Amino acid sequence: MSEELQSLKTFIKQYRVVDDEIRSINKLLYEKREHRKILELDIADIIKQPEFSSYNKLRIEEDDSTIKIQRPETYQKPWNLSKKDLEKILKSYFGITPSPDAESCFKYICDIRKSELVGTEFVFSRTLPEEDS
Repeated sequence: MSEELQSLKTFIKQYRVVDDEIRSINKLLYEKREHRKILELDIADIIKQPEFSSYNKLRIEEDDSTIKIQRPETYQKPWNLSKKDLEKILKSYFGITPSPDAESCFKYICDIRKSELVGTEFVFSRTLPEEDS
């Protein structure tokens, strides 16, 4: 067997080991994210009670981190625009606008998306003290 073929086999074996490790970590990460989502739903059930209506942040004393609370209907989700959605919005804009121009088209697209992307559920994000600065 040639030296190059032996090197290839060695690298392929190393690649397989690393790939298996990544797959295992990804599986664990998926499970942890699912568990976090369940905890977020449990927290949301409590936070939606009237006595917690003024809570916008929660400080965790053990590590001085902070959990920011975004309530339904109070934030915009990040957005992107598919080609299909862009085409639909542009057809609508040009269909109703007598004197179309770039600035009003841009505003129209932003306004449409803004109304469609209002968050409808609680969102929690944790910030560590070193991330605040």
